[in-house]
Amino acid sequence: MADESTSESETFAGALRRALDHRGLTLTAVHALLADHGNPISIATLSYWRSGQRRPEAAASLSAVDDLEQILGLDPETLSSLVNPTARLGVQPEPLVPFEERARRETEETFAALGAAAQADIREISTHMTAYTHRDGSVDRTEFVSVVQVVRGVVTELPLIDVAPEETDAMSRILDVVGGRLVREHQHPGRLVSGIVIELDEPATAGSTFTLQFTEQLPRDYPARRSAWHATARPTKETLIRVVFPEGADPDWCEEYVESDTGDEVWAQRAVVHGRIAHAMRHGFGPGVLGIRWGGS
Repeated sequence: MADESTSESETFAGALRRALDHRGLTLTAVHALLADHGNPISIATLSYWRSGQRRPEAAASLSAVDDLEQILGLDPETLSSLVNPTARLGVQPEPLVPFEERARRETEETFAALGAAAQADIREISTHMTAYTHRDGSVDRTEFVSVVQVVRGVVTELPLIDVAPEETDAMSRILDVVGGRLVREHQHPGRLVSGIVIELDEPATAGSTFTLQFTEQLPRDYPARRSAWHATARPTKETLIRVVFPEGADPDWCEEYVESDTGDEVWAQRAVVHGRIAHAMRHGFGPGVLGIRWGGS
């Protein structure tokens, strides 16, 4: 029978050892796979984790633990749930709304009108979004899956913001919510920014994570959007954006871009479309905006 005084680090180490033995992977192989995924953890550190001499604490280490679960074929949080919650949270920077001045101001006013919970209580762990376009290149719908962690208190709601390409009376529709339900929505009088609030199926407490899945459908009277972007107010472990174009309707050009937390563009390069799909991915990105945009037909 296991000693009930077993420490968190030993519990994590034991789970890691069993997973490594089950998959028959060496630390050298795991090190190479992590590096390929953008998580360069040294073999020495992995050895310390396996032996229980150390445990993951820094943000980069915690990102690698999530990646380890995928590499070792484990269910999400099999390893990360064994890391001390205090270590998992760390010191959180204040959230920054990553938009230019007008959008930032209207976002804050929209949050206030919605009576939305403070962004300071949460951080994104990962967001995967897939945008599907019409044949004319404009976005039809975007499917989102986000994993969010509570950094303090108890969270019962999650506010989300949309910034339209231009002023409009139309609002996107939120469909197929899994993990919560849409309870409020508001369009700012400036007609550029709108927001919604999703109430979680169950309250989430500090240190815990929850997952939300939903679809954003753009009505035909919504201004043509030929970009897919995600804004984050704090550094997030993983951001993945995919754009799927219809058969025979590839764009003439497609590029990936990044905007800083002030809304200024800081980087752009051509994005390659493979098999009708363009994608952009970042580890440890934020605060800022990561996006893909395209044009032509």
